[in-house]
Amino acid sequence: MNKKIPKYKFNNAEQLEFELTSITSIYKKSKSKLHTPHRQDFYGLFYFTNTKGSHFVDFKEYEIKEGQLFLISNEQVHFFKNIEKTKGNIILFTSSFLDNDWLIDQVFETAIYNPFLSLNKEQRNYFHTLIKQINTIFFSNKKMKSEILKRYLEIILFEIYQSNQERLTTKNNSYLRFITFKKDLKENFKTQKKVNFYAEKQNISPKTLNLAVRQTVDKSAKQFINEYLILSAKRLLINSTHTSSAIAYELGFDEPTNFTKFFKKAVNASPTMFRKEHK
Repeated sequence: MNKKIPKYKFNNAEQLEFELTSITSIYKKSKSKLHTPHRQDFYGLFYFTNTKGSHFVDFKEYEIKEGQLFLISNEQVHFFKNIEKTKGNIILFTSSFLDNDWLIDQVFETAIYNPFLSLNKEQRNYFHTLIKQINTIFFSNKKMKSEILKRYLEIILFEIYQSNQERLTTKNNSYLRFITFKKDLKENFKTQKKVNFYAEKQNISPKTLNLAVRQTVDKSAKQFINEYLILSAKRLLINSTHTSSAIAYELGFDEPTNFTKFFKKAVNASPTMFRKEHK
């Protein structure tokens, strides 16, 4: 029987459902957890101030670089490697703390497929200023502490949202098509794996859909479908005790051998080997 990926709950002595900490501090307290694939029932902003180590998000490795801001939602599997000397800050919060589901959705929706932003010098300086101010409030005894922290968190998330909007201003139609495509894919990927199906759903050509997806996440529609399918397969292999054959049928493959070939080509490991490696 394979081991399920653990999902950690928010744990803060002040019961704020908000926490500001450093990479160094959380590494000292939770080294084993950080090195093990896990989920969390809260949201996280991970800001790195030097280039050390790797961050694995949904089984994909990202080299940590100075100025990166990772956005991790409560759906994603992530862990770290070689971060003994990594420096930076972490903001953790729950949806109930912020109480602004619209803003959370806007910021973290695209982050599921592109989990980090690379901040320029001006953005880094501004972020450092906000972190210092949040740090002062977080460790204070102010009566309105929770409300003040919410406002600072909203400022950061609105800055991220605005940055994304500016990036997508000239691609607005493409972005809307991508969002619709992603919604359709989530509902139909087990039975429909061809680009034509999703293009027809929007009454557009496959070429137009490909352009929309590429402009939004820098990959073709077919690549996106395949990656979504692989991610779903990985999650089933890790989080269920179903056989590889059962998972193949669940994902809509006619034959388990076709699923194995598809998976091995993408991951360089068979489903069985992948499961063993992540026990």
